[in-house]
Amino acid sequence: MRKKYGILFLAVCLLLLTGCLKSTEELYALPKQSDEYQELQQAISAVLSPDAEYSAPISGSNRQAIQLADLDGDGENEAIAFLKTTGEMPLKAYIFKSMDGSYQNSAIIEGNGSSFQSVEYLQLDGAGGQELVIGWQVSNQVTKAVSVYSLRPDGMIELMNASCTEYRSVDMEGDGRSELFLLRFNAEEQTGVAELYSYRDGALERQPEAQLSQGISAIKRIITGFVTENVPAVFVASSYEESHIVTDVFAVRDGVFQNIASRNENGMASTVRDYFVYAADVDSDGLIELPNPVPLMPTTESAASYWAIEWYNLNLEGERIKKLRTYHNFQASGGWYLELPDEWRSLVIYRGNNVGSVAGYVFAIWNERGESEELFTIYAFTGSRRGELAESDGRFALGQKGETTYAASLGAKGNDLTEERLRSLFHFIKIDWNTGET
Repeated sequence: MRKKYGILFLAVCLLLLTGCLKSTEELYALPKQSDEYQELQQAISAVLSPDAEYSAPISGSNRQAIQLADLDGDGENEAIAFLKTTGEMPLKAYIFKSMDGSYQNSAIIEGNGSSFQSVEYLQLDGAGGQELVIGWQVSNQVTKAVSVYSLRPDGMIELMNASCTEYRSVDMEGDGRSELFLLRFNAEEQTGVAELYSYRDGALERQPEAQLSQGISAIKRIITGFVTENVPAVFVASSYEESHIVTDVFAVRDGVFQNIASRNENGMASTVRDYFVYAADVDSDGLIELPNPVPLMPTTESAASYWAIEWYNLNLEGERIKKLRTYHNFQASGGWYLELPDEWRSLVIYRGNNVGSVAGYVFAIWNERGESEELFTIYAFTGSRRGELAESDGRFALGQKGETTYAASLGAKGNDLTEERLRSLFHFIKIDWNTGET
């Protein structure tokens, strides 16, 4: 069955390449078997052993059992078939080159493991063509490996092979070529290292490793972005003592790969009501901000504690640059957050009176008399009357997400606050689709 699905996908790819799909009707019609398709099918069948089956990568953006990529830079795509057999080296990637309308097997990559973890096609050496990066799932636990291959006139050569816990491709040096960022984490010893592989002098060289923070128990999230202007970095968030996270920031500083967050121990951040808060470009300026949750002032209206998040950038010396403050309300659907202007430094939050069955979140200012003065209240309405409730009794809609309509009403202290201003401060929290976490 897997072979049939792989061949069907390949037929669609070849039809796309030859420009045969010209209308919506043809898009949903069964693909015709072109001569090129027949040639490739015959070439693959010729190398299939009786125990072979297609083995598509299990993660990443390239999850097809048969993929097309220009590996040698001649302008023609090679076909790469990912198969699994038995024996000591069960994982096999067959490279087929198109020659005068027919496909010939030009190289075979063999590996040990349970599955292909991921496949990427990257420009690592600055020459024509793309390097083939294969992540291997070595065991059913967490053991992984990554290998890089380059198709040369004399065949496929391996540029590097290393074990790792996770890896990412990133242009860390800002030269238009990708580097490989690897993490090796030891859960028992609660420590780990990061490595960067860069292409130099005809080979992928490993730069001196950089340490992860001590005492971490698990890697939670890895993102790439800019730590400061024109400086790419990798942000690694890890759990620490179950109730905290620590964010390590890896960048190239003065030509040296290093963890700039560890210089002044700036990576620690607490949870907010059992939710981890991760680094993000929260103000959409192209730089990644790191979070620092801080408690808001208590109030007699509520025994619950509320937190603000102070977001900051790191410079290459590991110093904090403050950016903005927010209040995040985490929910199963992702939740929402509010930017907090500097003039709201004495902010308090508590639950207000019910509207229907919904108790709003009251945002108030603590005055010099020790009293709270309401700025505004935010509601989350669901059900068939949510639109009506959001637009009645002085309330106005802030936005809608799924089956929930968010609304607000202005308090006496918020007379100078306009509806447009409050809408501009209100945002929805995005869900990380890789982890399902906010």
